[in-house]
Amino acid sequence: KLSIPSHKAESLLNTLAERNIFKERLLLSTCNRTEIYGVGTHPAEEIEKVKQFLSEYSQLRVDEFESNLYVLKQPDSIQHLFSVAAGLDSMVLGETEIIGQVKDAYLAAHKNRQTGKVLNALFQRSLKVAKNIRTQTDIGIGRVSVASVSVELAEKIFESLKNKRVMVIGTGEMSTLVAKAMVSRGASAMIVSSRHFDRAQALASELSGEALHFDDYESRIQDVDVLIAATLSPTALIHKEQVRHWMKARHEKPLFLIDIAVPRNIDSEVEKLDDVYLYNIDDLKQIADKNMESRKGEMDRCFELIRRQTQYFMDWRLKEYGPCTREQTLA
Repeated sequence: KLSIPSHKAESLLNTLAERNIFKERLLLSTCNRTEIYGVGTHPAEEIEKVKQFLSEYSQLRVDEFESNLYVLKQPDSIQHLFSVAAGLDSMVLGETEIIGQVKDAYLAAHKNRQTGKVLNALFQRSLKVAKNIRTQTDIGIGRVSVASVSVELAEKIFESLKNKRVMVIGTGEMSTLVAKAMVSRGASAMIVSSRHFDRAQALASELSGEALHFDDYESRIQDVDVLIAATLSPTALIHKEQVRHWMKARHEKPLFLIDIAVPRNIDSEVEKLDDVYLYNIDDLKQIADKNMESRKGEMDRCFELIRRQTQYFMDWRLKEYGPCTREQTLA
C-alpha cells in the first residue's frame, strides 16, 4: 500500500517540496522497498510531516503502518544507502538490479531539481561504493536462483547459449522463468510443448517461439540443445532407453536436460549416458544455496568497505558544513 510507482515519483516529490519538507529530497521505490531520502534543518519535524504525507498517499492512518517504518539519520542513513546500492539489503543478496534502480531514482530527482549538494554527492558516492564492492569482493559471484543456475550450467556445457535451441515441456511458473533466463542469454526461439496446447501457444507467444502438441515433442528433439521438463505428471515421462534413441538420432550431439518437476519427469538413469547432462530441481537448488552461502561469507568484507566509505562521506560533510551547524542533516 506504500509502494510508489516510478511514474508518480515526480509529482510526489513536488508535493514534498511545496510543503517545504526537506531542502533536498529523493524517492527510491522498488518491488520491496519505499524510501524517502531528505536533507533538512529540522529532521524530527520533517520526518513527522513525511509520515503524514505517506498517510495521505496510502489512505492509511499513521498508526496502521508506523511499526513497519524505519527512520535513519546520518551516519546510519548513509551506511544504509550504501548497503542498498550494493545489493546487501535486497531479497536476493548481492543482486545487481538495485544499482540501476538507485541510479534511475537519483537521475529522476536530479532532473526534477530536487537534489542538491549533499544528495548529489551521496548518491554519486553510493554508485561508486556499489562498484567497488563488486570488484573488491565476491558478493556477486555465483548464481543464486534456480533459473540463473540453469543458465550458468548450460553456458558451461555449451560455452555460450547464443543460437542454442531450447524446448520447454510444461508451462508452469518455474519453467517459464528458466526459459526466459535462457532467452536473455542469447538462446534462439523456444519450442513450447504441453498437454494443454492453448497454454503452450500463450507461452510460446510470450517467448517469441513456437508451440507444439505434446504428442509431437519427440519429433523435434533433434533440433534442440536444451530440454526443460516441468509437467505435473505423477510418473517419469522420459527414460534412459528413450534418450539413448534420441542421442543416436542426434549423432551424439550434447543434450542438456533440466528437470524442475516434482515428482521427477526424467528418470535419473538418463544421466549415465554419454554427452547427456541431467540436473533436477534438487541439484539446482543445492548449487544456488551453496552460492548464497559463499556470498554471505563476503558480508564482513562488504560492510567494512561500507563503514570506511561512510566515514569518508561524514568527513566530507563535516568539512563542508562544520561540526556545530544543524544544516544538512540527512535522514
